[in-house]
Amino acid sequence: KPFNYMGVAVSIFLFYIHYYSFAVQETITTPLAVILYDWEPLEVNLLFTCAGVMSLITSFSVRLLTRYVEDRVLLVASILIGFVGSTFLMDLPFSADLPPWRFMAGFSMVTIAFPIGRNVVLGIFGNVLGPVNQGRWMGVMIAISAFPRVVGPFIALGLLEIVHWKTWLEFGICAGLFGAVFLIVMQNLDSIVPYEDFLDEFKKGSSGPKSIVMQTNIHSPIPSPIIGRSPVVRKQRPGR
Repeated sequence: KPFNYMGVAVSIFLFYIHYYSFAVQETITTPLAVILYDWEPLEVNLLFTCAGVMSLITSFSVRLLTRYVEDRVLLVASILIGFVGSTFLMDLPFSADLPPWRFMAGFSMVTIAFPIGRNVVLGIFGNVLGPVNQGRWMGVMIAISAFPRVVGPFIALGLLEIVHWKTWLEFGICAGLFGAVFLIVMQNLDSIVPYEDFLDEFKKGSSGPKSIVMQTNIHSPIPSPIIGRSPVVRKQRPGR
């Protein structure tokens, strides 16, 4: 049976980007808040507690929204929210510091984008796979998504130290990744569909005409295409 390689690849890449953004957020938020705003540990703990509540509410909201909104719409929404949130977390060239309100707004957007993207991508991925060993492919996706949680913290802290704890480099990369995956998803939106739809399109594409031949009418110099037939040559009756 045909396999939707493009749909699978796009889903895995999108899952990876969401997990990278989440890994960066959960890793550098504590030192970033302490260095930039001189927060106490209690304040950071309250921030993450609110983030957990927000993530839980978002997860339940996604379950309700999927009844009325198409999965691909929610998928694109999660990408855009992550992009805007990452942009809010960037230092501006004309601003010496990152204002606390922008830090909170960007943190909240990234917090919301992750559960939307994770839940929707998992649902789309299962539909895209179709009648294969889905457990094996789910294992591949989870294993790949674990990679950014392993290397993401080291990359994020290294980038922050390079620019002396300015956030434009790290979150600029996050925004760039969200922008890139947005373009990829929009370019391949027809690939991330249920397997049945993909199979129907595949059959339509493979059941086209096997041969296209040209039939020429002896009374007219204009050829006419005949699809799926052999050329027919009409014999002239002998004149009386």
